[in-house]
Amino acid sequence: MSKKSLRDLIEEEFDTNSTQLPVFNLVALKLQELKNSKQITLQQFTDLIMCDPALAVRILQTANSAFYGGLKQVTTILGAVQRLGMSRVASLAMVASQLLVHTAKLKMVSGYMPDLWRHSLLTATGMQWLAPHVGYANQTEEAFLCGLLHNIGKLFLLKALDAAATNENYQIKLTDALIEEVLTSMHTDIGYRLMIKWELPDMYATVARDHHNEEIDESNTLLVMVRLINVIHHKLGVGQPAEPNIVLAATSESQILGIKEIRLAQLEVMLEDAVTRLDTNEFLTDNQEITPMLHLM
Repeated sequence: MSKKSLRDLIEEEFDTNSTQLPVFNLVALKLQELKNSKQITLQQFTDLIMCDPALAVRILQTANSAFYGGLKQVTTILGAVQRLGMSRVASLAMVASQLLVHTAKLKMVSGYMPDLWRHSLLTATGMQWLAPHVGYANQTEEAFLCGLLHNIGKLFLLKALDAAATNENYQIKLTDALIEEVLTSMHTDIGYRLMIKWELPDMYATVARDHHNEEIDESNTLLVMVRLINVIHHKLGVGQPAEPNIVLAATSESQILGIKEIRLAQLEVMLEDAVTRLDTNEFLTDNQEITPMLHLM
């Protein structure tokens, strides 16, 4: 039996296996890197997607979802890329790949995955809606991904806890209190370090690190946006008891962003509707399609 502390085991997992635990998909990351390249052709972009058959299937399902209803069905990945564009497909690939990795062996750990995924997707959806209203109309995809990935540290920690608890050499006994303590105390630092290690853009890493800080860089609009969306989650009760008395217009985040009350109300209604849509669709099992949740996007 190992005498190492749980924190030591997690740090060891980070040092040795952070590029092995399925938190990021290599193909999805490469698509992000290449989506704005002038050197890559549509065919090369398509060929890269085809390197991961599971991802290719998800993207094809998305291209034919009701969200894009009325268009002729596409039967090839090339057709999907031609319909949606490389930038959009790259973002959808990240969504699809993240959905596929929100799994765990232990029932106790896997029980955290649905709410974590739900929170991440709703944050991404809110970020994409909000971006044009705060001067980020040309960076909606970046805003979307900031929301999707801001809690990536929690996903890694759950994966690490799952690995440690199923390793007979450690004999770790997990409790909900222990899991919550680890997630709360470590997820921002681990998320930041994970993104740096995977060489993701600094904008995503900084948001992952700072989104719970008491003092923030007010000039980092994406960070302030994520914090505002999280406040709305608190108000609506996404993954926690609802706090309906929160006044959004009085929050420092809304004041920093300079958002009018009518926009805040619209954002709240949109997210409330998104919550309802997610709650009426089962989408977390491997044999189900990703398309229902993409109606939100």
